[in-house]
Amino acid sequence: MYSRKKWAVLSGISLLYFILCIVFGYLKYATSDDSIMNLIAAGAYGSPSQYLIFNNIVIGYFLKFMYAVIPFVNWYLWLYLIFNLLSVIVICVVVTDRLPMKASILVAVLINFLLAYDFYSNIQFTQSSTLYGVAGAALILAQFFKEKKSLILMIVANAIIAVGVGARVAGVALMGPFVLTVLLFYKGNLKDKIKKTLIYFTVPVIIAVLMLAANFYAYYMNPEWRYYTDWNNIMSEKRDFGNFNFSWNEEEYLAAGFTETDFKLMDMWLWNDTEYFTLDRLKTMKEIGKNTRVDGFKLNAEVLTDSLEKMGESWKYGAYSVAFLAIAVLALIFFEKRYKIFVILQAFFVLFEYYGLTCFRRIMWRVECGIWVSALFFTLTFLIYEGCVDKFLAKVTTEKYKKTFAICAIVLSAVITIIFGAGKVDTFVNEKHCRVIPEADGMYDKVKAITDLDGFYFTDVDTLYSNLSGARNIFDIDAKYLDFYANVCPFGGWVMPSPIGLYHANLAGIANPARALVERDDVFFICGGEKAGYVYVYLNEKYGPGINMEMVDEVYGAPVWRFSK
Repeated sequence: MYSRKKWAVLSGISLLYFILCIVFGYLKYATSDDSIMNLIAAGAYGSPSQYLIFNNIVIGYFLKFMYAVIPFVNWYLWLYLIFNLLSVIVICVVVTDRLPMKASILVAVLINFLLAYDFYSNIQFTQSSTLYGVAGAALILAQFFKEKKSLILMIVANAIIAVGVGARVAGVALMGPFVLTVLLFYKGNLKDKIKKTLIYFTVPVIIAVLMLAANFYAYYMNPEWRYYTDWNNIMSEKRDFGNFNFSWNEEEYLAAGFTETDFKLMDMWLWNDTEYFTLDRLKTMKEIGKNTRVDGFKLNAEVLTDSLEKMGESWKYGAYSVAFLAIAVLALIFFEKRYKIFVILQAFFVLFEYYGLTCFRRIMWRVECGIWVSALFFTLTFLIYEGCVDKFLAKVTTEKYKKTFAICAIVLSAVITIIFGAGKVDTFVNEKHCRVIPEADGMYDKVKAITDLDGFYFTDVDTLYSNLSGARNIFDIDAKYLDFYANVCPFGGWVMPSPIGLYHANLAGIANPARALVERDDVFFICGGEKAGYVYVYLNEKYGPGINMEMVDEVYGAPVWRFSK
C-alpha cells in the first residue's frame, strides 16, 4: 500500500529525532501518576502488580510478565516510548501518502518537531493513549479511502489502538467525534459507508470491548479491588471535580458525624484512616451533597466563555492548535464549500470537547493535547485523501492566487512570530529545551533516606509523590525496586486505600494508619507543619482527646512527627 522506501525513510527520520531526544534530552514523566504506576508495575509496593489502576489490566499483566522475564529493563517506560515512536511514524506515512519524497521528508521533520516534546521527552499516559488512537484510526482510514485493505497494516493499526485503550480508554475516546466527522463527509451513499465502516472498524471496537470487559472483571470480581474502585470513584468526584464541600451542606454533614477537619484532610489528600474514611461514609457524603454538585453537563454562557478562554490559551502549551488554525484558515479561503463545512464542524467538536470537560471541571492540560492532536491529524488526513491538497497546490501556483497566498503566508508568519516572541519564549524554548541530567532525581535521596530509617513512616503526598516518587532516574525503575516502600506509606493519594497501597503497612501489622500513629511508638509521620497540624486536630477528634504531637527528627528538611497519648 505504501512504498517500502517511504516507510524506511520516514521511519529513519523519526527514529533519529527519537534517539536525539532520548540521548540528549531531559526525559521525564509529565506527572507523578506515571511514576507511581511505573513503580507499582516494578514491584515497589510489594510483588509486581497488574493492578495499575489507571492502565487497563491487560497492560498490567503484560508489564508484569516482562518485568519477570527481563527484570533489568524499565518496561513501563519503554512500552510508551516504543509505541509513541511507532505512532509518530504511522502518522508521518499516512499524512505524506500523496506527497513526493522530498516534500514527505520535510513534512515528517515538521511532524516530529511538533510531537517530539510531548511524546519523546514528556511522557504522560493520557496524551499517549490519544496519540495511539489517532495513529491507529488514521491508518485504518487511509485503507478505507484507498479501498485497499492490507492485513499487515490492519494488524499494526489494531495493535496500536489496543495499547491506546490499555493506556487509557478515555484518551482514545477523545478522537471519536473527529473520526465520525470524517466518515460522515466521506463520499458515497449511506449504505455503502455503513458497510465499509463495519468492515474496517469492527475489529478495533471488539478489541476495546474485550479489554474493558477484562478490566471490569479484574476489578469488580475481586472484593478488595471492587471496594477500592467504588471508594476511589467517589473520592475522585470530590478531589478532582470539586464536589461535596462541607460549607454547602454543613448542617447535614454535622448531623451525619462529619467535621470540617474531615473535609480539610480530604482536600489535602490525607485520608488514610481505614476506620473512618470508609466506602459507606463516602456514600453518605455523596448522598448529602448530591444536590450541590458543581460538575455535570449544563448549558451555561459562563461555561462557554470559560471554554473559549481555555481554547484561546492552548497555544501556550503546544503548537497543535496553531497548526489546526492554519489548516482551517487555508480551507476556508481556498477549498470547496463541502470542505469548509467539514473544517467548521471539526472546530465545533474541539469546542464541544472543551465545553464538556469544563462542565465536568476536568484539568485541561492533561487532555487538551489529545483534543488538538485528534482534530489536527484527522482533518489533515481527510483533506489529503480527498485530494484537497493537490487542488490547493495547483491553485496557489497560478498567477491568480499567488498574491493571495503570499499575503496569507505573511499574515500567518506574523501571527506565529508574535505567539513565539511576545513573552512566550519561556514556554516554548526554556521549558522545552534539551539538556542532559547526569545526576539522580531530586526526590531520590530524600525517599532513600526515609527507607533506611528504623520504624514505619507515613508521609503526605508531596513528600513521597512528586517527580519520580523516589526512583533514582527514569530508566532505573526496574525489578530491583521490589519492596522499595517496605517501611513507608503515603497518608493519602489515589493509590490509597488500595490493597497494594496498604501492602507494606499490613505486613508491619498496621490495619489503620491513623490509629497506628496514635497507638504505636515505632510509627511516625513525615510532613510539613501545617498539614501535620491538621492531622493532629483530626486525631484528637477521632482518637483523643489528650493526643500530643512532637517533632523527633528531620529528613532532608522534612520534619518527622510522633503522636502519642
